[in-house]
Amino acid sequence: MLEIILDELTFDKCLKCNACVSSCPVANTTLEFGGPKHLGPELKRLMNNQGLIDDKRIELCTLCGSCDMSCPENVHVSTLTAFAKAFHSEKSGTKFRDFVLSNAEWVGKLASAFAPVTNLAMGMKPVRKMMEMVMDIPAERQFPKYRFHNFNRVYKKKTASTERKVAYFAGCYATFNAPEVAMSFIKVMEHNGIEVVKPDQKCCGVPMFANGQMKQGLKNANHNITSFLEYTRQGYDVVLTCTSCTLAFKKEYVSFLNTEEAKELASHVYDADEYLRLLKESGELNMNFAPMNERAGYYAPCHMKAQGIGNPAMDILELIPGFKIQDVGAGCCGQCGTFGFKTEKYDVSMAIGRPMAEAVKEVDADYTVTECGMCKNQLDQLTDKTVKHPMQIVAESYERATVLD
Repeated sequence: MLEIILDELTFDKCLKCNACVSSCPVANTTLEFGGPKHLGPELKRLMNNQGLIDDKRIELCTLCGSCDMSCPENVHVSTLTAFAKAFHSEKSGTKFRDFVLSNAEWVGKLASAFAPVTNLAMGMKPVRKMMEMVMDIPAERQFPKYRFHNFNRVYKKKTASTERKVAYFAGCYATFNAPEVAMSFIKVMEHNGIEVVKPDQKCCGVPMFANGQMKQGLKNANHNITSFLEYTRQGYDVVLTCTSCTLAFKKEYVSFLNTEEAKELASHVYDADEYLRLLKESGELNMNFAPMNERAGYYAPCHMKAQGIGNPAMDILELIPGFKIQDVGAGCCGQCGTFGFKTEKYDVSMAIGRPMAEAVKEVDADYTVTECGMCKNQLDQLTDKTVKHPMQIVAESYERATVLD
């Protein structure tokens, strides 16, 4: 199957201009990675002339999407590299560690079920050293905490009756690590008179795609498409609070599957901040924001930039009276999902992230704002600033306004 798909992917419009290489955070950090041009369009050219080629260097691709955004000819370079990663995994095998990391939902369910013990163990040096020796997960790498009262336990609503209604895809991070983000989103929607349901859903597949587990990732994609189309066909909008999940629904499902169902679903998908901006533009947004005299630095995740929708988080947060927010103007954080949890990639991950840490330090705001849980993980490790999701800030402003009223 992968051989057939690889055969159909196109590189024809690639001009060999190196724009994708210039924008690649990994290629700009280490010479070990051939770069998106060489392991995307150029590798595909070689395959067409010589047969399928397995190149181990593809393991260094993070699927951040920067190459797609920079390409002047709109070549989907990351689609080529994603299938190259899948072919490499199929031919060379998958490490047990990479299999575990790719199954974020399974890990989340297990870890949150024993959350107090899990979090305690993950903070113990002997345990982390053992993990490094056995699984090649660096002892120095910080892990997000898991929550026993995860989002699946506290929110089960399946139907809505408001005029506008939202089908929410929470994603693994907001479900198992940060249910406060999911609940903040629910509160924001409530303040706008919108009921939120949580359809049956599986991990978006991004960790699987990144680790070459394409078949399992596409299985999850098809499950999510079928589940959420049942709602969009009843008038629901699909909203997500994780930029990686949003990119998967908007772009990767469409690029990887190329089905009418994937395209249909993508036309109903919004990032949470993008959705609030849509409400603002249509005159439907509740503008009763309480003042918040705070300064924040905004860090834009790669998967937000790759959506090509501008900067909706800043557009919304700037509506709050007294709230000051500044784009830290930094590149990739270096965590890159599961990439930063691998011993052999840890130094590259840290090197990519240092300019971001310096930018956050230079802005010196009260805290940092970002939509991505894995970017937050890297920010927590490399900076001393608290990190918040935009929905937490919007929800807090609404709640303060309610108290004042």
